[in-house]
Amino acid sequence: MLAVELLALTATAAAPAAAQSLVLDEGTFSLFVNGERIGREDFSLRAARGAAGGYVTQGNLLVGDLRRSVVLTVDSLGFPQRYQLDTRQAGKVVASVVGEQQRGIWSGRTLQAGRESARESRLPNDLLIAETGVVHHLWLVLRLGEGRPVSLLAPSDPSQVRVIVEEQAPDRVTLGLRELVARRWVVRKQEDGSVLWELWTDAAGRLLRAVNRATALEALRDDPPAETRGTLRP
Repeated sequence: MLAVELLALTATAAAPAAAQSLVLDEGTFSLFVNGERIGREDFSLRAARGAAGGYVTQGNLLVGDLRRSVVLTVDSLGFPQRYQLDTRQAGKVVASVVGEQQRGIWSGRTLQAGRESARESRLPNDLLIAETGVVHHLWLVLRLGEGRPVSLLAPSDPSQVRVIVEEQAPDRVTLGLRELVARRWVVRKQEDGSVLWELWTDAAGRLLRAVNRATALEALRDDPPAETRGTLRP
């Protein structure tokens, strides 16, 4: 019942927000592990209009018989405001993670297998949200985390990690029959320098490809953004 009520509230709030926002990017990724396609992720990234600014991201991930729907609202610096992640199996919500920030305190609740747990924690001022396996959240990490160490939080996991975003030498990404010149980035753990993610974007910072070193997850955009130029492969 809790998950249904929260989902209804999120949908109600998202409708007027979408009408007052500017689309920055939207598209679909195919997801692979060790070269085998395992699912897909569609997403939308919006900038909120008005004096407060901020961003709203929405996405749906389909892997096997599990479907995850995620909505995240952050301020203009990427600091989280509201979050909801619902996991469905056979059309039924089997897990739900929600969170809200007020005055630097994060109040989160998790509902799974009929059990509900809650926790509160104070967030560092440089915190960004990047849910495990949710590729489009990395757009926020690149856009708002470049040039400074930041903390990443996955709301479904209470642990945080300090990371540094670094740009690498230019590269190329092939999407279908088009080859695109790409900016390449790495997201490293500040503690030991190990690479968490390798990312490729177009000149405007829109994600084209992402690779997670630890899990061998690769996300490859199905179609390049309409504004991104490329060359046809012979």
